[in-house]
Amino acid sequence: IGLRRSDGALVSVGISPYVAILHEYSASSSWKEALRLCRMVKDDTLWACLAVIATQAKDLETAETAFAAINQYDKVLYIQHIKEIPIRAIQVAEMSLLGGNIQEAEYTLLQNGLIFRAIITNINTHNWERALEIALRHKTHIDTVLLYRQRFMDRLGKSETIEKFNQLKQNITLDEEKIDSKVAIEYAKEKGEIN
Repeated sequence: IGLRRSDGALVSVGISPYVAILHEYSASSSWKEALRLCRMVKDDTLWACLAVIATQAKDLETAETAFAAINQYDKVLYIQHIKEIPIRAIQVAEMSLLGGNIQEAEYTLLQNGLIFRAIITNINTHNWERALEIALRHKTHIDTVLLYRQRFMDRLGKSETIEKFNQLKQNITLDEEKIDSKVAIEYAKEKGEIN
């Protein structure tokens, strides 16, 4: 294909015909064929395309294989962690997070009644005000958000800068042991250890 640069020069660029084939396979969810194509071509760019497409499609196995092929071991470990989660909605939300879509992850969690996980997702992405907003709307884990924010600010060696957090801390007692216990119970519920 010929491209014209900003200085007027014509540059020839080769484009792999395999990308279009890969997109056809992924559009029809033919993941085995997509993997076979990538293994045959042995091109890191094609593997990277497959990794992104499979992540967006929430196909754990294909995404894991593709990320492993391009030596993205942090993502492979994260996908293995996701596969261990027993609740499908949380898996879908975690795959959305892996793809960089925080709003989609939060929406999935809230639609499935996983309020605690939606709050924790916002805490983990340092979206503190949104975490507090969800906690206040659902009247749950407000103390958890306040405690985690306090710990975060303490680690930074800074004082609280968000007025809403200062106001709520004056009215709510933060019992670290009780809150940590409550969080542990929520995680145990997710794993099916507690009903």
